[in-house]
Amino acid sequence: MPHEDRVRADFAAVWRERMAAGGPRPFLTFLDETTGERVELSYATFGNWLAKTANLIQDDLMAQHGDVIAVSAPPHWITAVWAVAPLLAGVAVAPWGDPAAAHTAIAYADDETLAAARACPGERLALSLLPLGRPFAVVPDGFRDYSAEVRAHGDHFVPFDAPASETAALVLGEQTLRHRELVEAAADAARSAGLSDGDRVLVDARAVRFDGADLLEWLYAPLSAGASVVLVRGGDAGRLDRIAATERATARLALG
Repeated sequence: MPHEDRVRADFAAVWRERMAAGGPRPFLTFLDETTGERVELSYATFGNWLAKTANLIQDDLMAQHGDVIAVSAPPHWITAVWAVAPLLAGVAVAPWGDPAAAHTAIAYADDETLAAARACPGERLALSLLPLGRPFAVVPDGFRDYSAEVRAHGDHFVPFDAPASETAALVLGEQTLRHRELVEAAADAARSAGLSDGDRVLVDARAVRFDGADLLEWLYAPLSAGASVVLVRGGDAGRLDRIAATERATARLALG
């Protein structure tokens, strides 16, 4: 087996590799044109959020291999954290999966989404998605506030049971990708998009979804390649062009 294949046998290994190489470099920049928010997360800062969230998953939610976390939310820097952190703990992610069949439901503050997430028999956390990750002023009934809860957890994560190549990783409807398959799919998507280390990908958040297929293109593929993501919510075509120039984007992604 080639050395890189051994190193990248699971997606947690992909993250560790990119974190070690990226450090202070930007990984995810989020701009919300409706609020004026701009959040830039380096690999190190994103890693800090991943560690805190993975500790919450492991120590508080007590999720483990075989468990599934359903995440119902739009593309956002916080939901990007939830697309990766469970993988570090060996727990599968189900973007917009069935909350009733999940160990834990994560939902953003939309009445319909929160109502559906209440079907989860386990823990339920709500995402405020407020600027700078602020907690709710009033937490939705039946939920805990992720932004408030996560801050109490440690900045370093050590899994009790590290993921392996055959550990379930990403639920795509009736199909579940194992870590090995997710690593391969992300690398293939990066090659198809022509992404390489140091690229900066502008993503129109209105044109992509927080689901497995789109996540491969706008999050997992750039991460696999060592690229960074500029995720923009709102703004017309002209504004997106100006953001692309200001943020020094080298590629653009707009899925239908």
